[in-house]
Amino acid sequence: LRLVNGRGVCISVLNLPGNQAHLTSFCWDSTGTQIATCVATGHLITWALDMESHQGGNYNTVATCTAIFEGGHQAGRPLFGSRYCGDEEKLLVSWGIDGRVCLWASHAHGNIYAPIAVLKQDSEYPVYAMDVSERNVAIGGGSNGGFIGVPLYLVDLPLDKAAASKTVSGKHESKESNSESPQEHQETKDKR
Repeated sequence: LRLVNGRGVCISVLNLPGNQAHLTSFCWDSTGTQIATCVATGHLITWALDMESHQGGNYNTVATCTAIFEGGHQAGRPLFGSRYCGDEEKLLVSWGIDGRVCLWASHAHGNIYAPIAVLKQDSEYPVYAMDVSERNVAIGGGSNGGFIGVPLYLVDLPLDKAAASKTVSGKHESKESNSESPQEHQETKDKR
């Protein structure tokens, strides 16, 4: 993977470990100093970029491999993507052809042999794309789509009590419990 600046100059090269490894996708964190790369071997690799290395006339950015994640996905099956998420992007979610969606600690170091959790596991439903927001997850995949496309599933995330307490129109609103149904939640949201 070559990192190229806005002028088209290569500032760093990331060499993926393994003889037969090739990159399938990558993502940046919001600070632009961390990259997660997905590999066809089923590994997820994180990198730290040292932007300070440009001082003193050096035009190369030092990229350091911080962690190699394995064990959550089936070995030898390609990953299709990953994304930093959660509070302060402390989590990293990955998905692939094996139908698994795995959750990892994004700031881990070294060799990581198991995810925090396997959020989805269905070998009949390869996950091609995924996006996460504060309240929803969109998952695209499956093998039924054919030429028309793949099914897209939208899943609401349950709100915890801390997330349910927020400021609305300058007034502090707090819920005592989180027992409302998704439809009641949507109706409440629509009234606001």
